[in-house]
Amino acid sequence: MSLLDIFSFGWQIIQIAGSEDDKKPDPIHSVGPQRVFTAQLVLTLTSGLLLFLLFCFLRYKWPNIYAVRILRQPANNPYILRPLPSNLFGWIKIVYKLTDDEIIMSSGLDTFVYLCFFKMGIKIFFILSIMAIFILSPIRYYYTGNYDKENMMWLKMFITAKPNKPPPDLNHDFPTFYWVYPIFTYIFSFVVFYYVFHFTNVVLRTRQKYLASQNSITDRTIRLDGIPQKLFKASRLKKFIEDLGIGKVMEVKLIYNWSSLEKLLEKRKELISNLEYIYTSHYKMDIDIYNRREIPSVNPNWSEPLKNKPQLDELSKKYLTELIEIDDEIKIIQGKYDPNLSVITENDITEADIKQKQRFTQVPSAFITMDSVASAQMAAQTILDPRVYKLMASLAPAPKDIIWENLKLTYGERMIKSYFITFIIVLSYAFIIFLVVPLTSLLDLKTISKFWPELGEFIGQSKWLTTFVTGILPPLLFTMLNVSFPYFYLYLSQKQGYSSNSDVELSTLSKNFFFIFFNLFLIYIAAGTFWDYISYISDTTKIPVQLATSLRRMALFYVDLILLQGLTMFPVKLLQISDFFLLNIVGKLFYLRNLILKTPRDYRCYYFTPQIFNFGINLPQHIMIFIIILIYSVVSTKIVTCGLIYFILGLFVYKYQLVYNFVHPPHSTGKVWPMIFRRIMLGLIIFQLFMCGSLALESAILLSLLCTPLIMITFFLWWNFEKYYVPLNTFIALRTILNPYDFDKVFDEAETDDTNTTNSSDTSAILEADEEGLSIADESSYLLQNEEESQQPPTRNDTVNDALERTITRRKSTLDEEREQFTDYTYPGLIDPLDGPWIGFTGNFVSMVEYKPSDVLLLEHRTGLDAEVIDERELIVNKKLHVSEWE
Repeated sequence: MSLLDIFSFGWQIIQIAGSEDDKKPDPIHSVGPQRVFTAQLVLTLTSGLLLFLLFCFLRYKWPNIYAVRILRQPANNPYILRPLPSNLFGWIKIVYKLTDDEIIMSSGLDTFVYLCFFKMGIKIFFILSIMAIFILSPIRYYYTGNYDKENMMWLKMFITAKPNKPPPDLNHDFPTFYWVYPIFTYIFSFVVFYYVFHFTNVVLRTRQKYLASQNSITDRTIRLDGIPQKLFKASRLKKFIEDLGIGKVMEVKLIYNWSSLEKLLEKRKELISNLEYIYTSHYKMDIDIYNRREIPSVNPNWSEPLKNKPQLDELSKKYLTELIEIDDEIKIIQGKYDPNLSVITENDITEADIKQKQRFTQVPSAFITMDSVASAQMAAQTILDPRVYKLMASLAPAPKDIIWENLKLTYGERMIKSYFITFIIVLSYAFIIFLVVPLTSLLDLKTISKFWPELGEFIGQSKWLTTFVTGILPPLLFTMLNVSFPYFYLYLSQKQGYSSNSDVELSTLSKNFFFIFFNLFLIYIAAGTFWDYISYISDTTKIPVQLATSLRRMALFYVDLILLQGLTMFPVKLLQISDFFLLNIVGKLFYLRNLILKTPRDYRCYYFTPQIFNFGINLPQHIMIFIIILIYSVVSTKIVTCGLIYFILGLFVYKYQLVYNFVHPPHSTGKVWPMIFRRIMLGLIIFQLFMCGSLALESAILLSLLCTPLIMITFFLWWNFEKYYVPLNTFIALRTILNPYDFDKVFDEAETDDTNTTNSSDTSAILEADEEGLSIADESSYLLQNEEESQQPPTRNDTVNDALERTITRRKSTLDEEREQFTDYTYPGLIDPLDGPWIGFTGNFVSMVEYKPSDVLLLEHRTGLDAEVIDERELIVNKKLHVSEWE
């Protein structure tokens, strides 16, 4: 939520609180004032349109800022991303035409899976909206005169039949037309079942083909934990794995506790930062970051010094001497390290080196690279040792995805951290209960007067105080909770001891969804009736009724939330209001930018590095919105219609950002989909309970009981997914590895083959054949040849689209495979270059200060250090960085 959310929602609460009638819950088809919905729609639509137009203008003025990934794409393949036209609205057509192949190729598998969630939401809510608008709501209008829970005047013009309100039938406890609700509950549930499993199959099929076509070091590597001490040597461990018959081991990387080296590198990073600030303070910087045609650059202006050189020498003298000493210590460690054996060599080791070696203790874990992807998949699914917690194999994370400082933790230490963090989370939920329940009491002045008569009387005497307490304060505090707690749970996940950033991201997603579900749903819907719930704990059969009562009362709040998030917050996300907009507009006007960006490294990080997109922060709210729309889909046509608009805007916004502006480094290989699936199943169960409770409130007990089998069906499909689908979302099928490009056709041929399928030679022949009759070896050479052709620049007769289509159809390597090229499982601190301070940059070409070799530096350090020696030792070089896109 933003400030617009706060004041808008506060005004809505005032409208509700201003009612003097204390009525019991209204029927299913008549809850909430229409005028509030109309006002909210006009307000959010107007603000959203203005913010969208502002984004189009700023993107036109600063295209490099709002499409930074175009600047970072490789020069040898300029058609990975479609170029955006230099006009106000031309980019909309380009983003709309982006295909799934382009998304996977330019942004990876995880982005494809993320966008599949929004595509699924569009499909589901489009079907539900069509049925609600043209079938369900006309039936409701015919019998009640209400098209929706509130009269939607702009839709009633399509209804020609006059409302027919027959007298109540004394032989029935409920109106006859209520039969339509259980029928549509079944229909809507089966629509969700169909599309959820349809997109699950799409994700699994795409994932299998995508990962099976790779042959990177990540796909061939497993992680082995709980290694016995007798296998601590790389040669013994290699022989042990190969003797199991799983496959041939290509490389073994033992893991050490590099804590002392980590401290040196952290200290060095701090010194480099201080030196960069000193160099930047001495010379005026030529800043060129708003150029429309060139890449951003920040370089020193040597002709305009801002400070005297002796003063610079005095400031840098201390940092430079410390940097020299630390670099020498790091180089000693790097010089004694053998990357092939992952141990410190024993040749020519001095007494000082022995002390250095003793700092690093071996951890009972290792990365083992196999000769093939199939061998790694088999090893990861195999129980290697009959003892508990010994030789536990799992698929290894990508080298750039590893959190190296957590690898030194033992299994017991990780478990202790996990339990401790879980305990903190439980305490945080208890804190939320004691904080949110009093907060929800502020929604109604009558509730305040009931618990504290004097305070209620004092507040009621002032109109402005009543407005603030009942209208502004609750959503303000609620917004502060929603903004702060997700990042708090991200921090907790980072401290939980996970070995990869993808695990941290998935854990953050789980924690944040439960927080939103717990805070926005379970607690917030209990406003004013919390103590009533205590009395129903002993009788669980009344839970659906109480759930329906609260959800019906909060319907207007959820409509407001969906409208604000969809029509207003998505344009805010395009603007990156908390990032570029504030710094470049507000910061530039009030000279605040110089307080944040001080060195060339800061400018490069901000204007030439794509922002990292975190699923754990962004996705939980959208899943919760999906559940809310689903819950109200039968009883509220306008909520499901607003939900359709919400997911259309979400797909468009995230497709643009994830392709052109954001990057998702964690290599989670689409494992976010099972988390999405499970939460949708939870939403279906709540939806079905809500319908049972709503019908029970209207005394339609029979209709309520007819909806209960749906809950059992949902649980069965959930179990079916966990048993048969989740393994395919975790591992790669071996048959897919044999032929990743057309394995569906292979399966069909294998099933329809008239020959004896038990004959191994015949089966091999079937598996090795593709639609053109090529063997696997021929296919590989054919694809490699096409890959070489695809890397050739397009001719003059080629259009951009032709070149792009040729690149998509013939490209063999994937984005993740390219990111992992030339990487291995060596600790980065042992192989990374010790670059000097940055003094300028132009894209990936960085100007940095380098010094003389360490032996000369040590000699000069012992004989004294002065300004003239510094000048003699400094060497400014331009170096091209070969780093990841987000670095």
